[in-house]
Amino acid sequence: MGWQREVGWGNPALSLLLRAVAPIAAALTIVFVYWFGSSQAGVFAPQQLAYVAVGASLYGQISLYAWVPSAAISEGKNTQLYPLVYISSTSSFPYLLGRCIASFLESLPVVFISLVVCAGVSVAAFHSQLPLLVTPSSVLLLLLSMLTAFPAALGLGYALGAYSIFASKFEWGIPSLITGSLMLFSEALFPASALPAPLAAVTNGDPFTYFMRASRDAIVYGSITSYITDLSSCAVLGLVFMVLGIVAFGKGQVRARRKGFIDKKTQ
Repeated sequence: MGWQREVGWGNPALSLLLRAVAPIAAALTIVFVYWFGSSQAGVFAPQQLAYVAVGASLYGQISLYAWVPSAAISEGKNTQLYPLVYISSTSSFPYLLGRCIASFLESLPVVFISLVVCAGVSVAAFHSQLPLLVTPSSVLLLLLSMLTAFPAALGLGYALGAYSIFASKFEWGIPSLITGSLMLFSEALFPASALPAPLAAVTNGDPFTYFMRASRDAIVYGSITSYITDLSSCAVLGLVFMVLGIVAFGKGQVRARRKGFIDKKTQ
């Protein structure tokens, strides 16, 4: 049901186009901000431009599916769909998982479209090639890194979903603020060394940090040794995130049932 709800509502091509607009616009905005700032400072560097373009594109991809459980619950509460999906404390897990998987698969082309657009803008507007390593092996490594980050995003989504069960209509924006803060602590736009020491330490426990590093190892730096190390860290921390998210969501549903937020008998 979750898969069908996410992909079966309309034309797949139109769905992909609509999903791609916001991440591409965000990536282009960040690229132009970097170009303007670095040009004014006289330190424009194409590799740093590639750094932020890749990070912004990947962050946009994560944002497309990590908040799906939260959005599905808020949507379901408003349309009275969620009480129908909720039958037991475990019944909504596959529903939300199906929606996350569908959104994840739809988000994969968005990354490549975003990078192609950023590369075109770099040539047309900045007269500089975006130094990306585009080979079959680097593309496969990038796909593998995105797949490895899925458990972490799924865990984050379930944790935000647990909050959304209790949230009122005035509080739906809080999960977006939480996911948005990941941009600061995942090296999406700048390395951890740019943060103050206490905050920089937070990035070491963030699986998305290693996801960003592994992806750049694949298509910017071409370092297979660093890629394996970063991908392994992403996988381990991602599993921890997923387990914690599932536990939080399960406990949240049980508590919501007891408190009357979810009650299939009265809905």
